[in-house]
Amino acid sequence: MLPAAKLALTLWLSAGAGESPVVDATELIPDLVLDLRYATEDNFLKRKVYPDGARCMLLPDTANRLKKAADTLRPKGYRLKVYDCYRPRAVQYEMWKILPEPGYVADPKFGSNHNRGAAVDLTLVTADGAPVEMPTAFDDFTPAAHHGYKGGTEASRKHRELLRQAMEGAGFKRNRMEWWHYDLPGAKKLPVLDVPFTKPQ
Repeated sequence: MLPAAKLALTLWLSAGAGESPVVDATELIPDLVLDLRYATEDNFLKRKVYPDGARCMLLPDTANRLKKAADTLRPKGYRLKVYDCYRPRAVQYEMWKILPEPGYVADPKFGSNHNRGAAVDLTLVTADGAPVEMPTAFDDFTPAAHHGYKGGTEASRKHRELLRQAMEGAGFKRNRMEWWHYDLPGAKKLPVLDVPFTKPQ
């Protein structure tokens, strides 16, 4: 994260009020496809832990980089589909109650980069929203999900590489064990957040 952006976030947190430090990514990327798995039971927890109306919220720096990646992919016939974005710390505690196992769920005492608005889980879809083949499904915890996995089909490896190039080209850092997970550089130094990701009533 750029020093100025980090300073702005720190000032917001110290003030304890004002506008949310996270923004709705769809306002920057109108064709972003949302498939927020934790707002459904279609996830490894087998339980819905996000409220209705959950949105893909990210720090402005994260959202701007994601827009850059989307802009790179669009002329190639692809769009981005997000599985997870910002996650309030309160939700992290709920996930920890269900599965208190580091490696699967981050300990909420320390938080994850999702709790910082500095991580995104995503994949590719075609321009008309159709899925493309990837090495594994989302939240697959086998070696086939690793970036270095050489198995699977040529098409799945090509799509994984296309996503990696776009995301790293936009300044993200990949998670070597999860082809779908990308972080903002320096994310772990950012504060853990607990602001809502639903629209105010």
